[in-house]
Amino acid sequence: MSGQAGTDLSDDREITAGVSSAGPEVRRSRMFQALAYRNFRLFVVGQLISLAGTWMQMVAQQWLVFSITKSPAWLGIVSGAGAVPYAAFSVLGGHTADRFPRRSILIVTQGAAMVLAAVLALLASGRWIPLQPWHIALLAGLMGVVSAFNMPAQQAFVPEMVESGEALGNAIALNSLMFNTARFLGPIFAGAMLVKFGASACFALNAVSYIAVIASLFMMRIRREEPLHARQSVWEGFRFIRSQRSILRTIVLVGVAGMTLWSISTLYPIIAAHFGRGAAGFSVIMSVNGVGAALGGLFVAAFGDRFARRHMVYASPLLCCAGFLALSWAPDFHLALACLFVSGFAMIIFGVSAQTKVQGDVTNALRGRVMAVYSLVFSALMPLGGLLIGILAERVGTMNAVRLNATGCIVVTIALYIWSQKDVASRVRPGSGTFSQLKPA
Repeated sequence: MSGQAGTDLSDDREITAGVSSAGPEVRRSRMFQALAYRNFRLFVVGQLISLAGTWMQMVAQQWLVFSITKSPAWLGIVSGAGAVPYAAFSVLGGHTADRFPRRSILIVTQGAAMVLAAVLALLASGRWIPLQPWHIALLAGLMGVVSAFNMPAQQAFVPEMVESGEALGNAIALNSLMFNTARFLGPIFAGAMLVKFGASACFALNAVSYIAVIASLFMMRIRREEPLHARQSVWEGFRFIRSQRSILRTIVLVGVAGMTLWSISTLYPIIAAHFGRGAAGFSVIMSVNGVGAALGGLFVAAFGDRFARRHMVYASPLLCCAGFLALSWAPDFHLALACLFVSGFAMIIFGVSAQTKVQGDVTNALRGRVMAVYSLVFSALMPLGGLLIGILAERVGTMNAVRLNATGCIVVTIALYIWSQKDVASRVRPGSGTFSQLKPA
């Protein structure tokens, strides 16, 4: 898509796109077409190992904070500790991703994350100084700075690894599948490690796991970089998004879902306790939610081209909200797990569809800055939402907080969809079935 301001073609593409007629053999090959690229295969292997370690750390960190404080508010504080530094540095991170080699940025950021995980392991061991919750919050803040440079570079690096626009959507879907396979495996390992060795072992294994992704980055064969875009403004990504209404709506919805839906995971330790389950129950919750998410990623990789991307962007958060609303009234643990499976499945369909839509509609020269805004909206607002839902849960109760968040997301999703429908209708001549001249966004 052209990067020119004042046009907004992506919704039109969604309407005119037909259902794929590819046969099952072709569809199976398309499901994994991004793996035909050596660089992407290396990335998948390295990231899968590293992400499993990251999920181990996330589970152990949440449980450690809860075991120290017994406070939903502290869970929210630690979850939100990375929001401020991420918001402060993510735009600069996106500009950096458009000015310097993205692989080099990733090597540096992954190395920094490895150091922070090692420090957390030392603190949690209790052999250095007595661990306090503010120590964990401080390290979460430093990780927010690292992520502000890592996330835009990583998202902008995906097209360089697959080297084909046709494989981009598949690469994003497989990346999500990999992420959520790790989300399934990590909590399983974390549950076993927490019971036998404690949180410190989880953090130490996460530090070691970064070696895999750093090694995979060094092994890649990257073509000669395009000229650097040093003269372009750091704020160009915001201007581009403002000029493209469909991308603007998508990113707004990503932010709302991050604050209201993804942030509900902050309460998973308390939900486990609500059903009389301990660390093992919390691990099961994370794993079941992750299995649903992994299958959602596989669904998009296999069948995503059968549906209009725009419709998937709006339908999937509504399904996710339905899962969380059902969870808030679930009478027992097993029904709660079924609801979490559905919410995980729908949540990842939304995440993959939204990111594919944005990535497909932006030029490479602006990719780092636009994806910086995307990752800022998601990665900063999700922990902020975690902070808010933690405070809300202390005031109104855990399940009431879940209901309020899900209901709020439903209202915003429907409003944005109505806006999208009106925007599309304004660009179609009545009775003709053809598109009229596009109006400025």
